[in-house]
Amino acid sequence: ISHVLVCNVTQRVSFWFVVTDPSKNHTLPAVEVQSAIRMNRNRINSAFFLNDQTLEFLKIPSTLAPPSDPSVPIWIIIFGVIFCIVIVAVMLLILSGIRQRRRMSKGPTEVDDSEDKCENTITIENGIPCDPLDTKGGHINDAFLTEDERLTPL
Repeated sequence: ISHVLVCNVTQRVSFWFVVTDPSKNHTLPAVEVQSAIRMNRNRINSAFFLNDQTLEFLKIPSTLAPPSDPSVPIWIIIFGVIFCIVIVAVMLLILSGIRQRRRMSKGPTEVDDSEDKCENTITIENGIPCDPLDTKGGHINDAFLTEDERLTPL
């Protein structure tokens, strides 16, 4: 610090300085001072709690901070998300197939039993036995057919 000469100090903390070499009694070249500032810019900024936008050195361009490397590559995260979505979709398809198969195995036996029961029963109205309607055969009431439907074969 004793070998740094500060000149033109203003109220805005604006100044220029010169660094001298005590062994040779002359000033150091500007290139060496600039490279030293460039190498230690992070230390200077953190000492004053400033950044490159608030602390500016003329003729010394601000350096970009090195990009931080994430601990996990981004492609692994994307792959994991897509893989999880595919696994969930496959599981949903399998579970819905199992549910449909259970419904199909339980559903038709109950319906068939009720239809068989209906076929075996004969109703009696006014003392006359009547045959129940055959729901499987698909009888059509001609009174409700239009002219176009009468001509159309089934």
